[in-house]
Amino acid sequence: MLLQSGPPVGVTVGRVTAVAWPSQQALATGLAQAADGAAPFPGVGPLPDRPIRLILAPTRATFDSLTRGRLPGWSEGAAFPDAGTIVLLADRPSVRLPVALRHELAHLALRARVRRPLPLWFEEGYAAVAAGEWDRLDALRLNWQVARGVELDLDQVDRSLRSDQPDAATAYALATTAVLLLERWGGGHGLEPLIDHLTHDPTLDAALRHTYHVTEGDFEVRWQRDVSARYGWLGWAGAVGLFWAALGLVLIWLVQLRRRRDRARKALLDEGWTLPQNDEPTA
Repeated sequence: MLLQSGPPVGVTVGRVTAVAWPSQQALATGLAQAADGAAPFPGVGPLPDRPIRLILAPTRATFDSLTRGRLPGWSEGAAFPDAGTIVLLADRPSVRLPVALRHELAHLALRARVRRPLPLWFEEGYAAVAAGEWDRLDALRLNWQVARGVELDLDQVDRSLRSDQPDAATAYALATTAVLLLERWGGGHGLEPLIDHLTHDPTLDAALRHTYHVTEGDFEVRWQRDVSARYGWLGWAGAVGLFWAALGLVLIWLVQLRRRRDRARKALLDEGWTLPQNDEPTA
């Protein structure tokens, strides 16, 4: 556990002011530099030219205090778009901390562009896509969950994202697949056409109608089909098939190698031990 020696201190890099306890000042400076130089976000563009405050919480208790205990116990980052503030749990600094930072920055960028809250599955799925959090391991895990029959319902995804339930990770994965589907529908423009409509349409349903000519309900049905096709039993088989095929080839090679070695040993043992044909054994 990190010791909070002394009061927190702020360091400013460009538009970003990072606040951290003395033991994490170097980490805060590095993250402030990363935030100030963040690359544009998909369909949104660069961060708005406004001050951003980044607070590093060195313990879970500090994080819960700063976020007023309003987040699930698994949460390690929080964004307050209206205040332009991000809080990150930094009790175990790792390579994932910059990814968590970009995730929360994506929330600020999206809200600055759309200027109103959106369904939680879209906001969290968008932030995950923008932070590049989706990888083959996530796909493999989702393959297994869908193959087991996880409920594909966006309202349930929202509820799981707000809870301490163990399936929150699956809910994040499902939210990400929904946004990835919308991104694919946008073709070379990705999410830009949809987000452009979100800036002036009153609801997500209206923006979906104008962008893709589907209602929100239609999108959910198509998303369910897409997830089932990509991550159901066939998807699971395809995801693990390459692994098992490679493992099978290795096993075949090992068996063949073992047989060759056994034949060589047998040949050596047989040398000089050929028995005369008329020699009878004795008891």
